[in-house]
Amino acid sequence: MFYMNYLFGLILLNFIFASPQINLHYTDWINESESNYVLPHNCLRVAVAISEKSTYREITSYCMDKLPTDFHIEKHNSFPKFTFGELSKRNITSQQLYLWSTPIDIVERYQFYLNQLSTSYDKSLETQIFYNCTFPRFGPMCQCEMNYYYESQLSLYDIIHDYYNRYPYNSTSLTCYIHLQCIRGPSPLCINWKEICDGRVNCIDGKFDEEHCWQLEINECNDNEYRCTNGQCIPKSFFRDNRDIPDCIDTSDEYGIEDSRPSECYGGEPSFKCEDIGYTFYTLLKIVQ
Repeated sequence: MFYMNYLFGLILLNFIFASPQINLHYTDWINESESNYVLPHNCLRVAVAISEKSTYREITSYCMDKLPTDFHIEKHNSFPKFTFGELSKRNITSQQLYLWSTPIDIVERYQFYLNQLSTSYDKSLETQIFYNCTFPRFGPMCQCEMNYYYESQLSLYDIIHDYYNRYPYNSTSLTCYIHLQCIRGPSPLCINWKEICDGRVNCIDGKFDEEHCWQLEINECNDNEYRCTNGQCIPKSFFRDNRDIPDCIDTSDEYGIEDSRPSECYGGEPSFKCEDIGYTFYTLLKIVQ
């Protein structure tokens, strides 16, 4: 009975203090290999406004891409933990786990366990552990904590939006097209896929980025379609319909060749329309060691 009172007491406290709900995604996507390559994991996903005046939003992921062995994570006994079996006996639902900022992988696994109980009585997941974290701690073992947080921030969006208002984002990472041998200039400069077949020679060691472009030039679009600079076809109604959401991969339906990077991309929050790199959130989050 103590455990049940504690859990429902926690629900009440969450409503009173309105702490942000933070659910990590892909906490199971950790794949170490001999090449030390690891998939992006422990991702925060947030719907951010494309611009201050726009009602459109896009889902941006902030992921860890370091090896788990780079961190020493200690198991703390200060946070209550329950098995899936104990949760089901107290009629806890997966929706409740979700509202308690539980990682999505654990929420889905718990729902799968509940489905098994109702169909086959399979109890193989009965001993799986759920850590009942208290904000600002979150994560599979409550090992994560926000570096930048104020009590006035009621959501993950508020935290990230306020952070980039204070520390404007300026990309220092370059998206390199690795399938073309090209010397773009001194390191770290490299050829970007948008610079291939753009009508200008960007490789200082040859015209490699402008070779075989005739294959794109012969591509024809239907009468009801607009032909992007890179040869892609989109519905004609998408041409110049919304500068916040380009439909051509090279953004030529909304921006000219010389104006392919919107002014709001210089500083501010990371956005897909500004670049196609993945964002890490080491500055936003810390692993408690």
